[in-house]
Amino acid sequence: MVKRGKRESRRPSFTTQLMVQGTFPRSVNLQPPTINALISFEGSQENCPTEGDLVPIVEHLCGHHPRLSGIPTSSVSSRFSNFHFEPCDINSIDPKDMIRTVELDCDSLDDVIAAVDEEVNLCLRHEERNLPWWEFVILSNRGKAESIVIFRVDHAIGDGISVGKVCTSILTNLNGSPVQDFLPKGMKSNKDSVLRQSKLALAWKLMCGMTKVVMLPFIRSDHKTAFGKNILGKRPYSGNRKSFIFDPIPLPFLKEIKNAAGCTLNDVLLAALSQSLHDYCATQNCPILKKHGKNTRCKVMMTVAFPSDELRNRFCSIPLNLGIGEKVPRERIAPIRRSTSDLKTSLYPHYSMALQNRIMPILPSVFVKSSIQEAFAKAYICFSNVPGPAEQVQFVGKKVSCCRVHVCASTPNITALSYNNNMNILLTADDEAISHVHLMPALYMQGLLKIAAEFGVTVPELVVQAAARKENGQ
Repeated sequence: MVKRGKRESRRPSFTTQLMVQGTFPRSVNLQPPTINALISFEGSQENCPTEGDLVPIVEHLCGHHPRLSGIPTSSVSSRFSNFHFEPCDINSIDPKDMIRTVELDCDSLDDVIAAVDEEVNLCLRHEERNLPWWEFVILSNRGKAESIVIFRVDHAIGDGISVGKVCTSILTNLNGSPVQDFLPKGMKSNKDSVLRQSKLALAWKLMCGMTKVVMLPFIRSDHKTAFGKNILGKRPYSGNRKSFIFDPIPLPFLKEIKNAAGCTLNDVLLAALSQSLHDYCATQNCPILKKHGKNTRCKVMMTVAFPSDELRNRFCSIPLNLGIGEKVPRERIAPIRRSTSDLKTSLYPHYSMALQNRIMPILPSVFVKSSIQEAFAKAYICFSNVPGPAEQVQFVGKKVSCCRVHVCASTPNITALSYNNNMNILLTADDEAISHVHLMPALYMQGLLKIAAEFGVTVPELVVQAAARKENGQ
């Protein structure tokens, strides 16, 4: 039997309401988004958890997190209406109904990830399911490749950061002790520090923040390069998404580049993404890149999170120019560093959050959804970086070999998750719309090689080998 903890008293945010009722117009035909934490286990099949192992975990989650023991309920109107999580009858829920097992016999990681792609496309909202909008899927593999447990959570329940914090309650250190909060202090809200400025500086930041938010609907679309020509614009969701796994990147290597370049870890990851997009277009002899050069417009929708101790959707998406036309890594990092530094020291993200949760609720839902679609239709790709445990952990007594995050969006989506001194990156994209998107993992590694060479950083052999796979056609 599951014992329920205290009920949630706060009304869900408007961002959460959007996630429930649909962020985009119906014409986009986008499936309800889910956040999928991929928890991997290497070795024999015995190293993979079983349904019996996960039953206590389900009971714990339902009992301690109200959003994981309720079903979102609201009525639809021209404007967004009252909304709440309707609690389920916990005693009527069999924890085993929240767990599925899929038997695999795969010798390669690519085959396992193909199975992941199939499972994450299943909707958690079917009425006949009549269960909270989350589940565990055990991909138990008897082959040589890893087994994976997928912790699937509907985005309406919470964002990536808050889902990650929930994971800390179900993971343990190798000695059995609880995993501590792994969010760095730098991710805490900077609002208080920003407000502790002179009145003149604060007034200027207020005006700049308001102006940027007001101008969001009017930003120019990206150029239709070889990468973006078939994904930009108001297109219906194709339903075709394939995952591409990047080789693990040693975190000390990324930090060496960060220190040498005088920037942040996010800046390094974004600069490598910019370089890989440039090189992709170059390999495809892109006429747009040749024509516009350093003025080629290419934006990433970067997720800016506001960490919370509870399951919440406290985030906003900020467009950031990647500058894919730059030829020198130093010049590629500089504008990215300026933009991300501005986000940390300005009120721009806070105004964006205020727009989402204060202004949008009073506007017609048709206008709100069309505006959001317009913003995302102008960008190439979505990017988010979620911190994870610094050392190896275990899940129900089983050692976790790797952690990744899988998210499907209306545009290509790239997520980075640090775990056990490595950075694990996963890209989801429509491989029919972007014909050679499978080149991106190797191109990304090659981008890191170029950036490291620019700043005199020694490259680990694993990164060199991953970058060389493009040369071998792998």
